[in-house]
Amino acid sequence: MEKTNLHKLTKAQTAIINTLINYKEKSKTEATENYFILTASIQSYIYRLDVSPTSKLLLIYLLSKIDYSYRHLYIHASYAIIFKETTIKKPTAIRCLKELNEKKNIELLSGTHRIRNTMIKEFIFNQKQNTYDNNNQTNIVDMTPFFETFFKAVK
Repeated sequence: MEKTNLHKLTKAQTAIINTLINYKEKSKTEATENYFILTASIQSYIYRLDVSPTSKLLLIYLLSKIDYSYRHLYIHASYAIIFKETTIKKPTAIRCLKELNEKKNIELLSGTHRIRNTMIKEFIFNQKQNTYDNNNQTNIVDMTPFFETFFKAVK
């Protein structure tokens, strides 16, 4: 008997996704595309954040990696991929992700939560994932906190 995925989006995550869909529909230039354009209001919001410049760049990178089919607001990225695509080295990326997490701009779901991370990966990729016993888990970032604070700021 095959195990079904137990991970479900929270009501808050679903509400933010619906708000994001409405926000995107107001921007006629990207209504049918599966990517997100950094509008002036989002750029201004990011520039005003009380985080380091590198953290702001990493945040913009993370925003570019969201699947805008709106199934979820999770990003799955290893430090190697972050380095390859941004040239931000692993120690700096770790520091920036921790800073963004501490300032409640993202929710960092990496580390040793293998079972939870595996359920989220199964949800993201819509296929069975293996749970490994190593301590190194790839980064899973939930972008819901960013959009929660952004939509409160623009109201």
